[in-house]
Amino acid sequence: MRYNLREPSIFMPSSLTEALGWKERHPHATVYAGGTYLLWNQSGRLLQLPETILSLRNIKELNRFGRTESRLDIGATVSIQRILRAGPKVLSPLLAKALEGICPPSVTSMATLGGNLGVQDRCMASFPVMHVLDARCEIRSTRGTRWVPVTGLRSETGQLQLQPVELITRIQIPMEEWNFFIYRRIGSSPYGITPDSLVIVLVGKTYRGMVTEFRFALGNFSSQIFRNRDLETLLIGTRLSRGKSKDLKAFLDALQEELQNRKFLVTPLQGERVLRIVEMTLSNPFQFP
Repeated sequence: MRYNLREPSIFMPSSLTEALGWKERHPHATVYAGGTYLLWNQSGRLLQLPETILSLRNIKELNRFGRTESRLDIGATVSIQRILRAGPKVLSPLLAKALEGICPPSVTSMATLGGNLGVQDRCMASFPVMHVLDARCEIRSTRGTRWVPVTGLRSETGQLQLQPVELITRIQIPMEEWNFFIYRRIGSSPYGITPDSLVIVLVGKTYRGMVTEFRFALGNFSSQIFRNRDLETLLIGTRLSRGKSKDLKAFLDALQEELQNRKFLVTPLQGERVLRIVEMTLSNPFQFP
């Protein structure tokens, strides 16, 4: 790929203080960490770069990664590859599978969770799973620090709730045990964004066969995801059993109606696949620990 002749202005600070000060003065600069979305979004033979770029690559504070008993702390520029290398002693099976689904293995050394969550015009592959896991983002500017749950990172109309002078600096993910879960990315391209691309996330907890917590979300790479908390409560207090119970049928019927009536765009074929995957998951509870 050839570059266009116009050279962009690139600032590469070595500290977060420098970066925030520069962002205050250049609020509309494009933030660059791994750059995978910027490169993916190219069209044509010439590489079109923004006029002004803020690179976060050299900021050590944003590249920290650790775990406590209750949560994961992930700096905004920590690569997906580095997170995955932590292995099963640190990552839950659900989180590992979700991270593997973000991008092709060839670019996991470049892609970052902070960058994936911070894409302006789309909810990328990590967004639905971070949403159901109650992850939250540390957002900083020269004016202060605030914590925003991923559930509040976008408005009802899909706008990213990030001011031009702010940066996502850290992501915290609660460490919880789930009795059953599923993360599935479907579509004609395993990692591409196509009209039939869809991300399905489902997690639940049980006690003596009874559902005590249930969360479910869909993402289609638009600026919004599908999640209905009222719908999730339909399964609370029900017992999972092999086969399609009355409670499961009622939930699937309600889900089908929601998918047909909501503005969230799901094709009839996608809707059928979602219902089939959810039914298979919830009607075979004994496959889970």
